[in-house]
Amino acid sequence: MMRSLWKKMKGELGQSTILLALSIVVLCGVVAMVVDVGMVGVNREQLQTAADAAALAGAYDLPSASAAQTTAIHYAELNGVESGHTSVTTPYNGDSKKIEVVCTETVEYTFARILGYTSKVVSARAVAEKTGMNGGAFGFAVFSGNDSDTLTFNGSGIYIDGSAHANYRIKINGSGQTITGNAEAVSTVTANGSSITVGGTFQGSSVTTHGSGISIGNTVASPAAFLEMPNFSAAIEAQAAAAGTKYTGTQTFNGSNLNLDTPIYVDGNVVINGSHFNGTGFILATGDITFNGSNLKNSSSASICFYSETGDITINGSGSELDGVLYAPNGTITMNGSGQTVNGRVIADKVNFNGSGLQIISGSNDLGFLPSSSVRLIE
Repeated sequence: MMRSLWKKMKGELGQSTILLALSIVVLCGVVAMVVDVGMVGVNREQLQTAADAAALAGAYDLPSASAAQTTAIHYAELNGVESGHTSVTTPYNGDSKKIEVVCTETVEYTFARILGYTSKVVSARAVAEKTGMNGGAFGFAVFSGNDSDTLTFNGSGIYIDGSAHANYRIKINGSGQTITGNAEAVSTVTANGSSITVGGTFQGSSVTTHGSGISIGNTVASPAAFLEMPNFSAAIEAQAAAAGTKYTGTQTFNGSNLNLDTPIYVDGNVVINGSHFNGTGFILATGDITFNGSNLKNSSSASICFYSETGDITINGSGSELDGVLYAPNGTITMNGSGQTVNGRVIADKVNFNGSGLQIISGSNDLGFLPSSSVRLIE
């Protein structure tokens, strides 16, 4: 009786041992999944940060491939990537303005070794591009970036000293209108009226002219390139915050002399009433910018950008003269009145000219506020 009971207990003990061993294996597998796989994820994120930083740093040295490679590898090491674990390719896809960085790392497993897994190789990849700021949208006296809104020149006596670009259509309607440079659009270009002059190329998917006294240097029935507008508001905000010139709420500037060598950043709207400006820099508003009055002059050496990050820019009043570049990449620039002059450029998602005798006069010195180049991650 006792012997039979002992044999039964011994058999059950053996089964319990097997179940316990299997449970330990399963538990180790779960721990391996939680700890080791989590560790792989953390290392991959850190590696991606290193690859991003290396690609951006290297891009600043382009188009010098050797300098860009050296800088990228150095920054990868500064971010914890071991020597010899970073590969750099530039030119990337044949483009000397692009750089690819790939960082690799071997993550040693801890608990997963019980299951026969010792390590895993993880990698992260980033591609950065260096772009010039003086071209693109800022290469034009008037620029409309919206892909479904027509850039229309209505009225008489409109004078554009420079070129105009639209990411949709251009229509010139009226009399006595002049664009000294090119007028180009991704879609159609049309000139209706009399005494209309385009000194350079009139370019669009189709070109139409109706009227008398229309003078065009050259016509090209081919779509112009679609052009993006850059966003550099974060850099302006950082500079203003460091200088103590970052403000919250609507700010009004009345007849004062403002030095913009240090940028002004306003989280809100800006109203400008007859102010004078000097220096090279920005007034940036996250909201709208409104100009009232006729006395909006800068010093002769000033290069100012009035930048509405997400709002609109409006100029009210006849006979006003403003020195500076107007930039509303996500909004509308509207000029209300007659005899208005902007010594600079008008660049926006949408542009509205209301009135006659409007002048936009761009020059070689009005883009001094722009950084010479910028870098960005594209992959």
